[in-house]
Amino acid sequence: MDTAIGIVAYVGALGLTAVASVMLALFVVTRARALPGSALLALFLVGVASWSIAQAIPAIVGPAATPFTATLIALSPLPAAAFVHLVFAFALCGTLRPVAIASYAIAGFATLVGLIFGVGAVVPWHGFPGMFVPSIVGWGVLGLAGLLSVIGHLRLAQTWVQQQGQHRRQAGAVFASSLIGLVALTGFTFPALGIDAYPWPVLLLPLYSVALVYGILRYRFMATDLWARRGLVWILLVALAGAVSAGIATVPLVLVGRPAGLLATWAALAATLALGILVLAPLKRLVDAVVFPGGRVSDADVADWRDQLAGATDAVELATIANALLALRLNLPVVDDGPSLVVGGETVTLCGWSDAPPATRHVVDRFAGLVGETARRLAASHRLIDAERQARMSELGELAATVAHDLRNPLGIVTMAATGAPADVRAEIGEQVARMNHLVSDILDYSRAWTVVPQPIRLIELVAQMGVKLDVPEDLIVMADRRALVRVLANLVDNARALGTNVTIIAAAGPPAAIDVCDDGPGIAPEIVDNLFRPFVSRRPGGTGLGLAIVRRIMEAHGGTVTLAQRPGWSTCFRLTFGDL
Repeated sequence: MDTAIGIVAYVGALGLTAVASVMLALFVVTRARALPGSALLALFLVGVASWSIAQAIPAIVGPAATPFTATLIALSPLPAAAFVHLVFAFALCGTLRPVAIASYAIAGFATLVGLIFGVGAVVPWHGFPGMFVPSIVGWGVLGLAGLLSVIGHLRLAQTWVQQQGQHRRQAGAVFASSLIGLVALTGFTFPALGIDAYPWPVLLLPLYSVALVYGILRYRFMATDLWARRGLVWILLVALAGAVSAGIATVPLVLVGRPAGLLATWAALAATLALGILVLAPLKRLVDAVVFPGGRVSDADVADWRDQLAGATDAVELATIANALLALRLNLPVVDDGPSLVVGGETVTLCGWSDAPPATRHVVDRFAGLVGETARRLAASHRLIDAERQARMSELGELAATVAHDLRNPLGIVTMAATGAPADVRAEIGEQVARMNHLVSDILDYSRAWTVVPQPIRLIELVAQMGVKLDVPEDLIVMADRRALVRVLANLVDNARALGTNVTIIAAAGPPAAIDVCDDGPGIAPEIVDNLFRPFVSRRPGGTGLGLAIVRRIMEAHGGTVTLAQRPGWSTCFRLTFGDL
């Protein structure tokens, strides 16, 4: 390898490692400082950056860098101790305090000895202006720092073997990245060991920072905000793109050499700068697309989103479709605590997007506008459906009143005409007339607009007259219309008695207050479960199929619900819940 190119590559690798380490340390300090171990990780990363700078400066200025480089290298045991402390804290080790005290004591002693007696000097080597060569004291200082690093790696390896799941993956990722760092460090021993070869392992050092970042972000070694993690990746990749563009731009100067004359030098530097900018622009666009995808919204995108959102039938389904589309567009992780859109009626709320970059936020705002349009159309269609339903119910009520008026008079005539019939015929006629009267009454009750007047009701007094077993608190008060609630409970209890031998009413104060009417009958047939509360669906032979439908209408008028519930020991339970009126 050409000496000039080799020096540029060597210094570039160390510079990139220093920049990446400082960026990662700033990220930890600003975005994850509240997490356990964040200060230790930041200190270790600063140590990596200091080591990289200490080794890069001699290759630029030569032996004059000795005081600066020797001081930084004498301090190297301190980050190694912080690494041991961090690893043992991550491994949840019971001997953390003694290990930390011993590590810092060893590191402090080694650092003090190195600062007092010196750790070595910078000397020219293998075409480099300068490379650091440790003294005997320096070997001892670096040996103790290396020993601490080995202890930390052994504990990481033990954690990887012993743990399972996410903890194991985290330990393995950090262990692998640190191994890359240890291999890279062997390149710095070439001058001291007399190895007359280019220190190629040092070129691996930037991979250590990349691997460490990947391990922290991919396996969530530190639980940090999504946009902070992506911002860190963006910064590191842009820095890498800048280093690549600078390297490409300086290659011609390295190969040809510095031009003679001021004008030629100026022209060469201008051309180098222009080439670097030309190379950096597409690299930055690539970084933007990788880290923050989906930045440009076309008319085709808008049309496709509208088509897919139009398939939603309610707000819940709309939110599900919208979040799936957005996650796919922006390559977001599918996690419960991730950024999302919340649809409530006709409004759309953005959750977790406040720290998103402007380009991404622009996409989300535009997408949220489309979701809002769909939500408003859904709400309008539901209002139209409700209005049509109310109109149909009104028509049904008028029809039912007419039917009741027209049927009850003939039924009365039939009853009177049957007075001269034999007893068994009169009984049969009376039973059928009563059944028809009951059906007419149920139709009237179902079709009427239930207007309730809630008032405080002591529930135990109301249900005591039902003649069934009770498990109701003595002081439980519910807000309900007394007459309507009696009708609800009577319907449920009559159904329960017709199908079961044991019937009970169980109540709880909540909130919300709930009343269960349970029986030990045969249960609900699976084929009618989904339609149980619709008109003319009956769970008992001979029923009109309107009793449960009336119960639902009355509970809706109370702002509450009626649902099936599960209780051990009972085959069927209907649960009444009361909303806030």
